[in-house]
Amino acid sequence: LIRRHVRRWADRIDFSTLLEEPTELVSGRTLERRHPDMIWSARTRDGAPVLFLLEFQRASDPLMALRTTSYATLKLERIAAAARLGTGDRLPELECLVLYHGDGPWRAPDRLVDLFQGSDPARYRLVAWMKGPGGDPPPTDPAAAVLGLARNLSAEEMVAPLAAVHRALEVQGDADLERFMAERVDTMLELRGYSKARMEGEARTMAETVDRFRQSLDDLVQRGVRQGMRQGQLRVLRRQAARKFGEGAAKGLSELLGERSGPDRVDRVADALLESGTADEFLDRVRMAGAS
Repeated sequence: LIRRHVRRWADRIDFSTLLEEPTELVSGRTLERRHPDMIWSARTRDGAPVLFLLEFQRASDPLMALRTTSYATLKLERIAAAARLGTGDRLPELECLVLYHGDGPWRAPDRLVDLFQGSDPARYRLVAWMKGPGGDPPPTDPAAAVLGLARNLSAEEMVAPLAAVHRALEVQGDADLERFMAERVDTMLELRGYSKARMEGEARTMAETVDRFRQSLDDLVQRGVRQGMRQGQLRVLRRQAARKFGEGAAKGLSELLGERSGPDRVDRVADALLESGTADEFLDRVRMAGAS
């Protein structure tokens, strides 16, 4: 089977060393047990170890690449732990073979990366921690800047660390990294509940993320100021109504107005307060102002 389907090993493997391995795989972290169908080990003619993981399938499994990757990872983790591999040491070569004996064509992807869109989980991007004077990271260190976003910050406090990430990425000059970080930061802001404090749409760069976040905060501040002014006017109207018509009129005014009356309605209530002669007339006019 190996000679026929994995031709790059056909002349390199010493088939006299081919041995069947135990198939129970246990995660050292979660103690989860997994059982691939068969695992074989062998050595090349140069003495290097090789592993062959075999899976028998009657139906096309769309997640087969994920399954075989998890089996391979668990097996290699055990080998690495036992051998105490260090920097520069290599893990054994490993081949996964799926023996399909079902009806119809096999349609599942054969690579883990093909199960994702826009990312490769089998790779990692190195963001090295830089050191400045005194051993502290400089302001342009992307790792330190990203960690600044990890704290539980208010919307106003979030502006500074966002700008720090933007500056650090500018120094790096990596457009792909900046695009990647803009997407992740956008998701992070939404998950933390900042979505209402941001403009609609997705930013494609960190510069856009920072600018849009700042603009949205400015809009929130302006709305808050306007709302505060209206609430202050309403408090004055209630106080004046109590002085002119008594506490009953002031309470009725509060029930009719609530806390979010618009500026036009506030103006009409003020006119009614000045022009009405009784509490009933005043409250009737307030009702009419709300209905118009």
